[in-house]
Amino acid sequence: MAHAFGTTKPDLVPFRLFLLGTLRVERNAHTLHLPTRKIESLLAYLVLHPQPHSRDKLAALLWGELNDEHARASLRVALSTLRKELGDELLLTDRETIQLNPGFPIWVDAREISNFKFQISDCADSQSEILNLKSEIYRGDLLTDFYDEWIAPERARLRDAYHDILFRLIQHARAQSEYARAIELAQKLLDNDPANEAAHQHLIFCYAVMGDRDAARKQYAECRRVLRAELDVAPAPETTALYERALAQADARDHDALFTNLPIPLTSFVGRRDDLAHVKSLIAKTRLLTLTGAGGCGKTRLALETATHRARENHFKDGVWWVDLAALTDPGLTPQTIALTFGLREPAGIPLTTMLVNFLRAKKLLLIVDNCEHLLDACAQLIGTLMSACPTLHIVATSREILNISGEVAWRVPSLALPAPAPVPPLAQLREYDAIQLFDERARAVARNWRLAENAAPVVQICARLDGIPLAIELAAARLQVLSAREIAARLDDRFNLLTSENRGALPRHQTLRATMDWSYDLLSDAERALLRRLSVFAGGFALEAVEGACAEEQGGRGAGETQNAPLLPRPPAPLLDLLTALIDKSLVVVEAKNCAREMNLKSTRNGIAIGFCNSRNAPTLMSVVGNNSSGARGWNAIWKIFAPR
Repeated sequence: MAHAFGTTKPDLVPFRLFLLGTLRVERNAHTLHLPTRKIESLLAYLVLHPQPHSRDKLAALLWGELNDEHARASLRVALSTLRKELGDELLLTDRETIQLNPGFPIWVDAREISNFKFQISDCADSQSEILNLKSEIYRGDLLTDFYDEWIAPERARLRDAYHDILFRLIQHARAQSEYARAIELAQKLLDNDPANEAAHQHLIFCYAVMGDRDAARKQYAECRRVLRAELDVAPAPETTALYERALAQADARDHDALFTNLPIPLTSFVGRRDDLAHVKSLIAKTRLLTLTGAGGCGKTRLALETATHRARENHFKDGVWWVDLAALTDPGLTPQTIALTFGLREPAGIPLTTMLVNFLRAKKLLLIVDNCEHLLDACAQLIGTLMSACPTLHIVATSREILNISGEVAWRVPSLALPAPAPVPPLAQLREYDAIQLFDERARAVARNWRLAENAAPVVQICARLDGIPLAIELAAARLQVLSAREIAARLDDRFNLLTSENRGALPRHQTLRATMDWSYDLLSDAERALLRRLSVFAGGFALEAVEGACAEEQGGRGAGETQNAPLLPRPPAPLLDLLTALIDKSLVVVEAKNCAREMNLKSTRNGIAIGFCNSRNAPTLMSVVGNNSSGARGWNAIWKIFAPR
């Protein structure tokens, strides 16, 4: 019998179970009445937790107030009743365990909400239709009139999933300029969660775009009232800035120019005052700017903050627009993705790129194209075409690798400013460093009693060990929910397991530091990967001569210590220089001026590459070799003796 869970067509199965709002069981569209709340709760639990459960566990969960013998007897009666009402095929049981039969033909509304996985496809409208169906299923919170302890976490999980669906629908509606629909959805979200500040932000924006300044004012006032009443907090600075910007733009120009789709950040922007000013000055001087840097260095966040400032200053009369390519896997859909940002549809007989050129040719606007590195050729071709044909168009791209097209100005986003690890500066001076500010702010968000003054030394150590990389610092601060700052600092040798996140809203490659490194590595050619593996033996900085030594070929045609199966690199110097330049362009090798010479380093990339090419059993040994060998050739010999393929 086909598994019925997850279907969006409940009419195709004989049984339907409604758990959202008031519980209701139907067989062939007729309501079934289960005799007791305990039996209803048992059915709901088995449906939401379809794995096998011990009889003792279920008896204690639902009849914990009874002694063991009476609890098990009550469970037997409940199981008999469920079989009588829904059929013998409902359950799979033995003497010790009970579970819902995975093949039983029952549709469950709660599973429709929790099982849905949003996927980017070439048919955004189809995805929107599915999301709309999901949102209509949610009639209320899970089992609203039940108070069993097991229900509370399930209720919260499903509510979060429902909110995620609504947020995606709002974003889709805004991208299509369907602002009335976005307002309807945001109000629906507030009906379920009145203190959801992001929903208030969407409403303020949409009211302003539609020219209803009074409604925008009232919404901001309502946001302030609810947040104060329910959480005893004021609106976030981002909410206030959005409100003030919306009203200022409405006063300054017609409402068409209000159109912008900048995402609303859920965390504050910390530090980088000089970087922000520099990027703004670069935008004023050039029409194509690419922000480059290693994964997690803050390219996207800096681009968003810069775009927000430019929008607030009304510098671009046709708005500031945002395109995120992170989830796009088909390079051929790049023009379509950008066109959808402006609400454009491909007409018959006209190429989409031509339509984009016609639309943008006379407009003065700023377009941010985020996450270009995995679609580099497609982005370079399209952006080059747009820049050539649209004289007042400005583009800021973010990418781990430059686009390498005419007119491009590239700027590498640096790590956050750090103090020297010792001695620890006074607290007032410590707070001036961006890396410390970021850790402190994120720490206060997750640890109620957090005090920087009591943790200054380990925080400096953490930020220094993480090279001031914003993503790594944020992941480390999130661990304060379960570890102290000193414990985090002590565990940083295992940073790739320590620095993970459960944030469902984050991209997969931003949920762990290892995933960020893997994303960059997957975009390399075989020869670039081989060189990067060799460079990982350098514990600190290195010069070109040291690289040539680590990669030198012997008489047998292989580098020192390589086995027959080890990767072979091209003979230096010219091919090696090309490969090294490619790694620099891809933000995996950093070049710094030092003593009138050029010194290169891998920073945290070194640990990621080294760990990535041995199993967990061998990782400590490899890292010991890497950490104790600053000489490239000696380190390479030692590593290949231990870990070379056989």
